[in-house]
Amino acid sequence: MSEQTVRPCPNANSVSLDGFDIPLPAAGSSPVAYAETLGEAYLSFAKRQHRKKGGHYLTPASIARFMADCSTFSAPHMRVLDPGSGAGILSASVCESVSRSKTVKKLHIDTYETDPLLIHLTHRVLDHASAWLSHHGVALTFKVKNEDFVLQYAIQPELEATACGDNGRGFASRADYDLVISNPPYFKIRKDDPRALARASVVYGQPNIYSLFMAISAELLSETGSLVFIVPRSFASGPYFKKFRELFFRKVSPSAIHLFESRKEVFKGQTVLQENLIIKAQRHRGSEPSVEDRVRISHSRGASDIADSQRFFVGMNSVIDLSSDNKELSIPLCDSDLDLIRTIRSWPNSLHTLGLEISTGPVVPFRATQFLSDSTIEASTVPLLWMQNVRPMRAEWPLGGTSKPQGIRFTPGSAKLLVKDATYILLRRFSAKEEQRRLVAAPLVRGWLRADMVGLENHLNYIHGTSRTVDTELAYGLSALFNSTFLDRYFRISNGNTQVSATELRAMPLPAEKHIRLIGKAVQSRIDSEPDLPGLVNSLVAGALDISPQLCVAQGLTSA
Repeated sequence: MSEQTVRPCPNANSVSLDGFDIPLPAAGSSPVAYAETLGEAYLSFAKRQHRKKGGHYLTPASIARFMADCSTFSAPHMRVLDPGSGAGILSASVCESVSRSKTVKKLHIDTYETDPLLIHLTHRVLDHASAWLSHHGVALTFKVKNEDFVLQYAIQPELEATACGDNGRGFASRADYDLVISNPPYFKIRKDDPRALARASVVYGQPNIYSLFMAISAELLSETGSLVFIVPRSFASGPYFKKFRELFFRKVSPSAIHLFESRKEVFKGQTVLQENLIIKAQRHRGSEPSVEDRVRISHSRGASDIADSQRFFVGMNSVIDLSSDNKELSIPLCDSDLDLIRTIRSWPNSLHTLGLEISTGPVVPFRATQFLSDSTIEASTVPLLWMQNVRPMRAEWPLGGTSKPQGIRFTPGSAKLLVKDATYILLRRFSAKEEQRRLVAAPLVRGWLRADMVGLENHLNYIHGTSRTVDTELAYGLSALFNSTFLDRYFRISNGNTQVSATELRAMPLPAEKHIRLIGKAVQSRIDSEPDLPGLVNSLVAGALDISPQLCVAQGLTSA
């Protein structure tokens, strides 16, 4: 589509661009309405694989308007950046909000996009918005840039400041935007990708392109500027985004967060299965956010009910732990979530203080195919446990009705993949995208499998002793804690990933060991006779740790 030809269509309501019929704006249509029309036409025209490759997931109109309404338009002249503009609906939503502000007289918008067809659509939307805004007393100018946004700002700000002279903001010769609003592309890039190399200061592992958009945008804000992004929640926790969070929250402070509870109802019809959020962040002059600041939290199931979302305000320290190196972002959705955070963070222990460590199962199946066995009775074969073998409070082996080999041959070549028979706490590392639980744990007691060695597949984590031996009572107690609604909810507040990383479990607060043992002893004596295992676990945890009946009820549980 390098040589684009626009031709009139037989239908007077559209024009044709290289075979794509572009609708013309209906009389009196708003900028968002027109952008939505063009976006829907694009989704019908462009192949799904093409859109996926470019990370194009177009923003629904209700979300675009919500994001623009998060912003403040109080200056007579405003400069706005829309990187990854898609069909221009976020820029259009800004134009609509500006028209209601009564204060903005001049508006300039810069957009970046690499898809030639989307560039053309954005240009048409802003042409229409310019005429529309003129009737509201606002002069709109804009530039639609056919450039890779990340590579355009490839020079590290520290280097640019040194070369060009620092303007006191940590970078030089950069546009100061009052607002950056974006639904950036979502896809992973290789570590040797030029965009990753250009932003090495925020890259760890295999980076996702959206975090680079966020990092650059934070640098481009004016001293009073803000950004509003809709992105996957994955940046908010975990080791892969740690470097990004350190730099991002050094420059901006979150002032509003909206969480989407469903992975399917945000970008309907666009096959997105991410847990998404909208974050508004304000440029700050200090080295880090202040604990005195407050953050507005809201949530909805998806795009259709976003206008009716419930909102409440929380202190900054309930959202970001400023004392932590990780700067992980927690998202409590109600007052009972705040009570739960305070309760669990008051617990005195962690795995480390209890003399425990968590490791990942060493058996990577595709690297160990020569050792895997369908037999569970051969003398040279020892048990192999997968994620599917672990149910709440129970490890089942061998597991019927599965195609996964339940044995692994014990040879000199496989010995390094096995762990000795001992008492462990097993945890699933992954959960299905819409699964009710994130934390699923079970005790594996020494001697149960009647083998000297055991294979643990790579989708399992296992807790073991470092300076001590894990006994049965402790294993049952910790398993019950991890299976409780309390810790599962706490994990969800601080983590939107389907992966349960060892790093996050190491940081999770745990109660006094005597209370863990009290839980373990009680659950061990009743587990085989109790039909309601989840209810038993929650009741014993609440009773042993003196969790208030009010908090139990607020979390959807019967009080202990």
